[in-house]
Amino acid sequence: MKKIITLFVLFFAFSINASAQDKSIEFKKSAKKDLELLLSVIPIEGNMQNAIYNLFVKKHKDLNAPDMTPAKRSQITHTVDAKMKASLTNDQITALEKNKEIYAQLIGSETAATTTVKEKK
Repeated sequence: MKKIITLFVLFFAFSINASAQDKSIEFKKSAKKDLELLLSVIPIEGNMQNAIYNLFVKKHKDLNAPDMTPAKRSQITHTVDAKMKASLTNDQITALEKNKEIYAQLIGSETAATTTVKEKK
């Protein structure tokens, strides 16, 4: 009986761990898509690409938190926006802001989220 309970507990422990790894991979894939979208609009150097990629990974992790509220979403959006503006040149920011839909998607604004949900339906 103890062996069955032990196996049952181990099974669930590994299942939860595998699920967490799957989410991490999803965040990285989403961040890579965001980076590719950004690169389609403006050119960025290698080290800056890594920094922005890490910013997008963090954005996706934060936006998919189970306790997400509109206030937290707004705060994350403003943080991502500020960090991108601090990292990019004025010309790059101007070029990016001309593409409002892409810019909204990259910073994680509410309008981009609702547009994505509508497209999936």
